[in-house]
Amino acid sequence: MNFELSEDQAMLKDTADRLFAQAAGDPSGDLWARMAELGLLAAPFAEQDGGFGLGPVETMILAEAAGRAQVLTPYASSIVAAGTALRLAPVPPSGLIAGLAAGEVQFAWGHEELGMPSGQARRTRARSSGDGWILSGRKTNVVHVAGDARLVVTATTDSGPIVLLVPLDAQGVSRRDYQLFDGTPASEISFYEVVVEAGAVLAHGPDAVTLTERAREHLVAFRASEAVGLMQALLDATLEHLRTRRQFGEPLSSFQALRHKAADMLVALEQARSMAMLAALSVEDAEAETRRKTIAQVRTVVAKACKLVGQAAVQLHGGIGVTEEHPVGRGFRQLTLIDLEMERG
Repeated sequence: MNFELSEDQAMLKDTADRLFAQAAGDPSGDLWARMAELGLLAAPFAEQDGGFGLGPVETMILAEAAGRAQVLTPYASSIVAAGTALRLAPVPPSGLIAGLAAGEVQFAWGHEELGMPSGQARRTRARSSGDGWILSGRKTNVVHVAGDARLVVTATTDSGPIVLLVPLDAQGVSRRDYQLFDGTPASEISFYEVVVEAGAVLAHGPDAVTLTERAREHLVAFRASEAVGLMQALLDATLEHLRTRRQFGEPLSSFQALRHKAADMLVALEQARSMAMLAALSVEDAEAETRRKTIAQVRTVVAKACKLVGQAAVQLHGGIGVTEEHPVGRGFRQLTLIDLEMERG
């Protein structure tokens, strides 16, 4: 699959490439503020909500640029997953969306639970109390949780699933911070008898099922494109290593077995690229079953490609490929996490 970017999309790609390249060289800089300043946070939201009304293809471009630069940002959780839940809710909270698009409010996606596949009903429970709800449970691997963030939380009620907005500083909310394998900041968020007002409900019942599924689909599409950028970076680094590193008086690129391994990396990358494009073009399809089948295919192909490219890059670099300081080591860890996410669903 191949297509040409429009002029506006090409400009977006150039902007994202420059921004993320600068951020990779200066990890202490405030990347999120720069993304807000350039309007990247507003990209997927409707114009009436303070956004630019761009689509999944533009999101794919941003994801691939971030992956290629190997930067860690809250974009997937805050803008893609939580943002999708906000903008596709039966009654979208326009004020909150505008704050998110402007970088004034940060959201985090609270869905994953220990030992629970993403498609199963959540163990986190919400029970009716007057006009509102009482929330109790625990979410794991909630990434990039800012101190003043709001959480988009999935839970289960006696009458079906529910999606709620919960401020991180609400009474009964606690957190335990840690880092994932690739250095991403993550938190375990616990809820104990947290009072949630009726107005903080994004969706309930069948609407909540649909909303959660749509958020997860958009998240898979984003992570697939991010993986493509990462794999491209690892392939480029590996080819440069094979050209410059010498063994027995010859460059490594002269050895046929190593060339074949690099060719396998390229084939896997291009397969994943095609699937990431397919995800971007299909994630807004009106037919739910079509989206589900496509996303399942994307997860399978991208997961296999992440594993092959990451492991081959480390193998062809030798011991230096697993060090924390080396770009290949960092990329391998990022691809490993994406692989696990894709396999879990």
